[in-house]
Amino acid sequence: MASLGILGNVYILCALASVTFGVIGAFVVARRIGYLTGAIAHCAFGGVGFGLWFQQALANGALGTLALASLLCGGSSQRGANLCARVSEKMDPVFIALFFSALAAMLVDFIRRHAKERNETLLGALWAIGMAVGLLFLDHVNGYVSTTAYLFGDVLLVSSRDVWFAAWLGLGVVATVLVNFKRLEAVCFDEEYAQLRGINVGLQNRLLLLLTAVTVVLMMRVVGLAMIVALLTLPAATAAHYAKKLSTMIAASIAICFVGSLLGVWLSYRLNYSTGPTIILIIALFYALSLLLSRLRIFQQNEMNQDA
Repeated sequence: MASLGILGNVYILCALASVTFGVIGAFVVARRIGYLTGAIAHCAFGGVGFGLWFQQALANGALGTLALASLLCGGSSQRGANLCARVSEKMDPVFIALFFSALAAMLVDFIRRHAKERNETLLGALWAIGMAVGLLFLDHVNGYVSTTAYLFGDVLLVSSRDVWFAAWLGLGVVATVLVNFKRLEAVCFDEEYAQLRGINVGLQNRLLLLLTAVTVVLMMRVVGLAMIVALLTLPAATAAHYAKKLSTMIAASIAICFVGSLLGVWLSYRLNYSTGPTIILIIALFYALSLLLSRLRIFQQNEMNQDA
């Protein structure tokens, strides 16, 4: 069971990430690119595997890192080894995962634009390749590495550094969206109209995928890469049942993600369940209830129209 200190970091991380997930999730749902998000998320796992392998290689002075560190330390191999060890300790695989997910976002955009007839096949292959790359690198990491911690989340991995990381990245994502809000909104709802207005549609699509790639990494510690797509899309899809404007949809999505995440963390702590799956199931319950109420409302409106 997680300690209260760790839970404090998890609560703060969930609160910060909810804003980013609510904002980007609304655009992902409006643009209907949820399936692309899955490919990006699983490619990020390749970055995790590479990051853990490179971290260990750096600590051991492999790949020429010891020679380079020794050169920087005036030719002393001992000081070079100490430098490699210090840098390795500071290195976080999440940063490598961020780079891999951004690279995957650009590859996904290229596939979508240039391989339309094999779009789904290639994206499915990219999804599997990202996982395979991560697992192959993990095979060469000495010692035990829990793949489930990255695939399904582990609150014990969350640190204060993750909170600051989420805060700064989230701030950058939200600020970028605010600056490009009108252009992104136009591309999401009517791409042809956006082109007529002189908007660079390709650039905005790539920007949205990059922002999605950054967002995917934010809650990797808590929810895990295998389930992150649900956290990104379900709150926005729930809000879409009632919101008529994108801004309203974003606000509702943030609220749903915030409540579902914090409630999931609290319940998982009280019931001693895994945090990531608990969060996802609660948000999925919100979506199911919203879908049911939406269908009931449509049924009642049809009944009223028939009576009239």
